[in-house]
Amino acid sequence: MPQLIAVVGATGTLGRTVVEVARAEGLEVREIARSRGVDIVTGEGLDEALRGVQLVIDCFKPPTLEAEQATEWFHEAMSGLGDAARRAGVTRTVVTSIVGIDGMQDYGFYRAQLAHEQAAREHCPGTVIVRATQFHDFVGNMLVRDGDGDGDGEGLQVMEAPSQPVDTRAVAALLLRTALAEQPDELLQIAGPQVENTLDQARRLLAARGDATPVTGAPASESMSRGGMLPGPEVPTVGQTYEQWLDEHERPHDTMTGGAPRQGGDRT
Repeated sequence: MPQLIAVVGATGTLGRTVVEVARAEGLEVREIARSRGVDIVTGEGLDEALRGVQLVIDCFKPPTLEAEQATEWFHEAMSGLGDAARRAGVTRTVVTSIVGIDGMQDYGFYRAQLAHEQAAREHCPGTVIVRATQFHDFVGNMLVRDGDGDGDGEGLQVMEAPSQPVDTRAVAALLLRTALAEQPDELLQIAGPQVENTLDQARRLLAARGDATPVTGAPASESMSRGGMLPGPEVPTVGQTYEQWLDEHERPHDTMTGGAPRQGGDRT
């Protein structure tokens, strides 16, 4: 019998992509998000949303990147999701995480993300972790106004570190394969094909948009600066390069000749 898949965080960048890819493959998907009337922390609408579901793909993110608050939120969310999933008879929970977080615990949100993994294993049925490098739109979301925090700077800043960004479509495909596999590994990883520098990425992003705002680099954590976001040699590399992604999503296209319009997105 075809299995019903629930995508938690279905309206975020990755969640939307998972839903699109799954439906394109003829799979039945149920979208779980607060905008769909379901709250995994309070439990509002959750039992109904999971009724009949066998597989859950977790693509959600907390409402804050502050380490302690995000950690607490992850624990509450995974506890509530896990309880509801067990009541519904869910057999597998695929959790999206980040490559390299074990070695980047000097960055607060990555400590919270590791707690997310641990909470999922503790509470959710059949937990499998899929770690991905940062998405192509990560740099655009990290841009902040230059200055002393008053938002009045004329330029922009982005933390500067090496990265190896990955296409969300490749991540979505791996999440779905993992959800549907008979016996997947408990931890899988995926990365994009090419090493980049976040400051260079940011400058190319603005150039692709026709935006001349200057961008400078800001210090990243020590672990990020020394390459903590880069995958190890054992991690499969797939999907578009950052340059290819810019060409598809950020550079203006002539719609009269069938080119795709520019799109953006937020990092989930």
